[in-house]
Amino acid sequence: MHTPSQPFPLSRAASLAAALVVVASLGACAVALPDQTRSGTPPAASAEAPPPPDVTQQAPASAAAGVDRGAPIGQPTTFRGVIPCADCAGQRITLTLLPDWTWRMRRVYFGTRDNKELSFISTGKWQRLVDAPGRIRLTGDRNEGGLYEFVSGNTLRMLDQNGEPIQSTLNYSLTQQFETDFILDTFTMRGKVIAQGGDSTFAICSTGKRYPVARTAQGQALADAYARLRVAPGTPVLMWINGRIARDGQPPAESVVVEGLARGTLDSPCDD
Repeated sequence: MHTPSQPFPLSRAASLAAALVVVASLGACAVALPDQTRSGTPPAASAEAPPPPDVTQQAPASAAAGVDRGAPIGQPTTFRGVIPCADCAGQRITLTLLPDWTWRMRRVYFGTRDNKELSFISTGKWQRLVDAPGRIRLTGDRNEGGLYEFVSGNTLRMLDQNGEPIQSTLNYSLTQQFETDFILDTFTMRGKVIAQGGDSTFAICSTGKRYPVARTAQGQALADAYARLRVAPGTPVLMWINGRIARDGQPPAESVVVEGLARGTLDSPCDD
């Protein structure tokens, strides 16, 4: 991953160097990326299929060119399928679309040359297209994303870079699931940290969504690293962490649970 530059005065650089000593020592604890298995008994074969998300409503005339910021889904919706892989047996894709215009994906490569499964978690923003309301565009970090279209009610099909169906006899479709998988696995997050008054928040760069940081030992380590930078209270600082999104309470509220620190830098935007 590209390491952003640090264009700030020497006095602040010295403060940052001290903080990064702490961060580096904590970041040595690498966290694996498990492929989380959801519990629960699958529905009987005779159960009614889940209703498809409403993504075909008419786009408002005031929508920006190419994008409609309406409300195409009313609840989180998960799709799953196995698609081809260039140098492995296949990719198990789990994609969850959220009503706040963000998405989460678990991509598991299986049948690799060393017979190991490799799991990667990513997240980002999604939008639907004005000229084709049944098609959506995903954007995120690490070139994750792409174009998809809704077909056959509860099926989401991958499209090529030009927004056309992929010409292949292989499967490129994901099927809507009965249960929502919120994808709460651990992964490397890049985002803006703010710590003040004993509380910390973390805004993931790929979505812009800000979460409270859970009060754990590693959460405190994140706040301590922020404090050592001696920035003005409320100043966002770009940091990389290993962590996960947790859902607790009724109704469920989400937070970021820090499991390890990597590095941080001042005066660097999320899109570096």
